[in-house]
Amino acid sequence: MAEPTPVGFTPVRPTRASSDVIAQIREAILSGRYQPGDRLPTEREMAVHFGVSRVTVRDALRALEAAGLVEVRVGGHGGPFVAAPNPAILSESLSTHLQLQGSTFQELAEARLALETTAARLAAERATPDDLAAMLAAVENRAWGTASSAAQSVDFHTALVRASHNTALESMWQATRSLLEEAFDTLHSRQPDMVEVAARVHRQLYEAVLAKDGEAAVKLMRDHLYDFAIRAERAHLDAKKARAR
Repeated sequence: MAEPTPVGFTPVRPTRASSDVIAQIREAILSGRYQPGDRLPTEREMAVHFGVSRVTVRDALRALEAAGLVEVRVGGHGGPFVAAPNPAILSESLSTHLQLQGSTFQELAEARLALETTAARLAAERATPDDLAAMLAAVENRAWGTASSAAQSVDFHTALVRASHNTALESMWQATRSLLEEAFDTLHSRQPDMVEVAARVHRQLYEAVLAKDGEAAVKLMRDHLYDFAIRAERAHLDAKKARAR
């Protein structure tokens, strides 16, 4: 009996077999023909319908797994499945990319302006009671003034971005979170007054979002991020002078 044809899959050219297999499976997932959690055809089934070896299919699945699109499970009920979105993979990839190209804290601060001022406006429009509770918890966390204050600062910004209810903004934020934690750790240790400033501004941002005052939230966030950029520039110059000694 002939095997049923997987939706949309066609034989591929041997000279570019692996890349064609990757492209077809990727398109099938991104177009929605296969949803997160769906089981894909087996290696054997795909080898037959793509007209390639199982080794070629296996290599393609490994590449897709590394990209976060596919999860290959083992066991009696194993096989290739469509993976659920995982921001950690994007975060690691983007973090590596930014570090390799030498992105600075100042450049990170400039990128935050576009992302977080938009998130602040949307949060003022869309924040739910749960979102407000998460923001307030970060504001009132007793870790302020301790070695954990940098992480608590990042937690507040995370809660605010989530309150925007924009999945694209949240994914971009999560992708840069580890870099921001590194920046906050460095700046908080070198400029202790930053802790008090951040605590005050975060309280004001929370109150602006609570009041649904988008203009105030945007202005507060913009000023807050300009302050971060100035501090990042100061830290960069201090480090440069220290290396020159």
